[in-house]
Amino acid sequence: MKIFNKFILSSALFAGLIAAGLTGSSLWRNKVTTNINFKLENTVQAIEAALRLEIVLKNEIDTLKDDVLIDNNKSKIKEHHKEFEIQLQRLETLLPDAKEIQDIRRRHQFLVRLSKEIIKSNEASPNADLNDLKQDFRAINSFAKDIELFLGDLTDRNHKKIIIVQEEMDKAHETYQRVTYAIIIAIVLIFISQFFLIMLPLINSLDKLQKGASAIAAGKLDYRLKIHTKDELEQVANEFNLMTEKLAESYSEIIERSGELLKLNRNLKNEISDRTQAQAELQATLDELKNTQAQLIQTEKMSSLGQMVAGVAHEINNPVSFVYGNINHVNDYITDILELIELYQQELPSPGEDIEEKLEDMELDFVKEDLPKILTSMKMGATRIREIVLSLRNFSRLDEADMKEVDIHEGIESTLLILQNRLKSKPNRTGIEITKNYNNLPKIECYPGQLNQTFMNIISNAIDVLEEGRDKLGMQNPQISIHTELINNKTIAVRIVDNGMGMTEEVKNKLFDPFFTTKPVGKGTGLGLSITYQIIVDKHQGKLYCISEPGKGTEFIIEIPQHQKRESNEVMESEELGVMS
Repeated sequence: MKIFNKFILSSALFAGLIAAGLTGSSLWRNKVTTNINFKLENTVQAIEAALRLEIVLKNEIDTLKDDVLIDNNKSKIKEHHKEFEIQLQRLETLLPDAKEIQDIRRRHQFLVRLSKEIIKSNEASPNADLNDLKQDFRAINSFAKDIELFLGDLTDRNHKKIIIVQEEMDKAHETYQRVTYAIIIAIVLIFISQFFLIMLPLINSLDKLQKGASAIAAGKLDYRLKIHTKDELEQVANEFNLMTEKLAESYSEIIERSGELLKLNRNLKNEISDRTQAQAELQATLDELKNTQAQLIQTEKMSSLGQMVAGVAHEINNPVSFVYGNINHVNDYITDILELIELYQQELPSPGEDIEEKLEDMELDFVKEDLPKILTSMKMGATRIREIVLSLRNFSRLDEADMKEVDIHEGIESTLLILQNRLKSKPNRTGIEITKNYNNLPKIECYPGQLNQTFMNIISNAIDVLEEGRDKLGMQNPQISIHTELINNKTIAVRIVDNGMGMTEEVKNKLFDPFFTTKPVGKGTGLGLSITYQIIVDKHQGKLYCISEPGKGTEFIIEIPQHQKRESNEVMESEELGVMS
């Protein structure tokens, strides 16, 4: 029989037994529950009717006693008689087998006759004797107590009946639970039987099939399956054995061909490996040459720029020094001339008409007041030009190409002075605020011109970022903060921080790679930070860090030893000269 048929038949039998058990137990429980609920409801109604009957009896007795005393309750007495009979009839309907009902009816009939006699007696003699009244009351109370006694017995028996009904309900519930447990156990047993009769042989056969497949995969082509289940698995096992035989035949042919292919493949791998290695070396050499060429071009540009800046600074410095040096003499001469004019005015209080007319035309008083101001502003302008020239010469450092001890703050200030035009406010945009926090630092050994170039690259990039954020995002209060400090008495640290847009982790990882730039085409070569990194790390044995997150600005940290290792620097310079040559 097929596995599918076995499973369907066993599952159908299993489902039928479960459905029959659950349906039978549910019907039995519903029937028992309905019967018990009927008994319980009937008993509760009987108790309610008995209690109602007691209330009606009490009202009837009270009305009858009032009639004995007052003689005005005939209609109410009849109503109570009728109500009592109605409630008694209802109680008899609920409890047809109760013997107390007949006794209650007889006692009530006696009470009715007694009430009629009392009514007639009151009508015959309205002023009854006290002894007669007492006798009537005793008779009424006697009948009432008898009826109450019977009703009490009836109520007690019904309360006990409720307890019995509840016990029956508990027993029925317990029986239902037992039946349910029995059904669950039967379900488990049927499931176990189905497992051992159908599933377990199937699992064993599949396990054998899996072991056979593993054996074939391991190379045991002589492995054969032995499955006799008279179903699809036996057919699969036979096909598997046939496939194994054909596979063994094909395997021997493959072994022969594989030997030849392996030999060819080995030769091909060696050839590919050689070509790949040669290509990688060629690409590395090409990248290195491109990088070196770009750096040489950049170095040549900076050298030419330095020469030009130094030449321009020298040419400007000579006439400016001449002007600056002669301003003091001019100031002295003009002061003497003005004093001489005052003496003439004192000696000649009434000059000629031509002189008076000339004095009025030239506004001598205004000239005397404005001329010192003009000389002062000329002196300030010349001083400013001298400072700019000094900063340009300090930045170029062509006369300090060798490693020297310098004040690092002079290089930073020279850089800021050169970039002052980009930092100050303009009519259509706000300026960039520079915050400086300089500590007292010793002079350090460095290449001044190259170190100034690193300051220029980093601060220029910060200005570019702040201008972009201001123009595109409307950023307010752009700032650049520069902080210097001495670490462990041997390392100088410079921190340059901006409050710009920051950068992602991906950009930060490529920041110091040659030719990498985030600027538009034509606005950046991608060599600035790469050269900066080489100047700090390679030329000065220092460290260069970048800390940045999107939207939180960027911080560059430069750390340079106060004293350099001369031997390593000389070796590095000789290597660079070799590369250039």
